[in-house]
Amino acid sequence: MLKLPTEILSKIFQEAAWVPEVLDTSPSIFFRDHEAEVQLIHESMKTKTALSLVSKAFHSVMEIHLYDIVMIHRFQYVPVLLRLLRTTPPGFQSPRGHRCRRLDIYLGVGGINYYGEAWFEGGHTLWGLVTSCTRLEVLVARVHSTAPGTTKQWPHLTHNALWKTIATCCSKTLRRLDLHGFYIRWDRLEMILRYLTKLEVCHIVHASPFDPYEGSYDDEESRDRYYHFERGNPHRSVALRDDSMNVGLSGWFDAATVADFNAAKRDSRWPTFIGSAPYTLPSLHTLHLDAMDPKRINQFRSPSLRHLSMILPSGSGHYEPLQRNCGLFPASLTHLVYCGRHIAVDALITLFPHLKFVCIAIDLREPFPPSYFAMPHQNLEVVELISWHKPANLCQFVQELLGAVRETKLPRLCAIKVIQFKKYDKGRKGLPFDESEALGVRLEVIQKRKHLTLCGDNRRHN
Repeated sequence: MLKLPTEILSKIFQEAAWVPEVLDTSPSIFFRDHEAEVQLIHESMKTKTALSLVSKAFHSVMEIHLYDIVMIHRFQYVPVLLRLLRTTPPGFQSPRGHRCRRLDIYLGVGGINYYGEAWFEGGHTLWGLVTSCTRLEVLVARVHSTAPGTTKQWPHLTHNALWKTIATCCSKTLRRLDLHGFYIRWDRLEMILRYLTKLEVCHIVHASPFDPYEGSYDDEESRDRYYHFERGNPHRSVALRDDSMNVGLSGWFDAATVADFNAAKRDSRWPTFIGSAPYTLPSLHTLHLDAMDPKRINQFRSPSLRHLSMILPSGSGHYEPLQRNCGLFPASLTHLVYCGRHIAVDALITLFPHLKFVCIAIDLREPFPPSYFAMPHQNLEVVELISWHKPANLCQFVQELLGAVRETKLPRLCAIKVIQFKKYDKGRKGLPFDESEALGVRLEVIQKRKHLTLCGDNRRHN
């Protein structure tokens, strides 16, 4: 086999370890299982490592493929990996990091704790990994600190140098951005997204509202935040503070690397931008925003948007801005996941006349307005109802939907799915299965193990 030309061997090895989902940013990503995708990538990386360890000859062939995908689950590997990505191997013209096309950082997730090691030292560049990988097409960063002595997690206070670093290093190449565990205010989210004109998939969790009448646009990050683990129990809460000015070297990185981190924070700048709002994201087709600000969605135009997941902040005053700005959503928008202030189902789908699929989280602790379906919706095919209560408690909503089908207000509705996160022995009891079957609508009760976040609550669906 070693008598084959190096180019052929390289192609064989590449195909042996290739995972199609690695760089796939097509609209099918909306339906994919992220955990299964990560597992496939993990197996691919093991295959590449095994091939590179066969012999020096195999390693020299595999060298070009070893770092096209980088995935981290434990912080102690970050310093070693940073040195490797910054090093140019023999026979190559550029550092290894320049070949990296996908970077996944998972810290404090999957049962592996992360206690904030060196966060204030280099977290604003994700410890130099983003600046080392200059051709990133996919950036997935899910970094949560674990509370000492518990399994509770909280997001990070994040210096705005991180957003400037991503805008500077990734604006020409990034097609997918997935951020969990970083507090990012809406004004900074607007600032970073306007540069990412090639972005196709954007998934942001822990965005927070911004009021230009009360705060300064793109000012420095707040130095503290009070984060509640459980409501009404101060012993289960923690005050987060930026202690970067009061701590010494963490010991994880040498002095020269720490100096680079400090310089990156001190010298961080937004790239030059010519233009003004509204900003256009021409390729964006899938968008998930935690705590969407309906008053500021008019800052963007996304003519290709197909899949939207949005969580509106709790409280009143958010439906009206959404209603005013619904005309900004393109006709291509066919899939919606909604969570937040209770809106009648008919009022919600009326805002999006081209919807084929809608998923609505229902919290029965608050009153939910009834639906009357005064106007028909010609395109809706599937409705998912998510609840943390017994499926029978959703009978009102199912009956309203079936009534709309009976009155030809939902002529294309073919399926109603009730999603539950607890197993109820009599979960199907009380639901109108016979009536739905007679109307030609498939009614299902499905159990899932993930949770959908309600604003102000601790339930999360990733």
